Amino acid sequence: MSGIIQYRLATEADTDMVVDQRIIFADELGGKQDTQTEAMHRKNLSAYFQRELNKTYICWYATLNGEVAAIGGLVIRTQPGNIKNPSGIWGYIMNIYTRPQDRRKGLSTEILNRLIGSARERGIIAFELHATKEGEQVYVKDGFELHPEPTYRKFIK
Repeated sequence: MSGIIQYRLATEADTDMVVDQRIIFADELGGKQDTQTEAMHRKNLSAYFQRELNKTYICWYATLNGEVAAIGGLVIRTQPGNIKNPSGIWGYIMNIYTRPQDRRKGLSTEILNRLIGSARERGIIAFELHATKEGEQVYVKDGFELHPEPTYRKFIK
């Protein structure tokens, strides 16, 4: 890989960039949304990140030659503890995304490592995520195992 790579922990000053990257990721996964839906999504994301960034949401990103090349986030969730995770605090890893031209260069792996490192500094020992087929190898290589428990969802309109 040629160029200068820098890794940064996102701050409130990075909110617009974090929102932009989340929109790009969502568009790649689910297709481009209409203008009104995207504007509402952008507004909600901006409010969330302004409120939660570096509190219950940790975000690391990589720049390559000054441009954002990869990003990832971790939501800190608290629930009742159990035998394996007595504190009940979980790190939910989400939205690890590398722009297409920079994939397979280790950027996502480094973002994952930094997210886990930041979470461990906060005492978090349990992690979970949902992966795309394209991203699975990054997580499996890091020791994540597919959990047999299915996820059920319900959205109320």
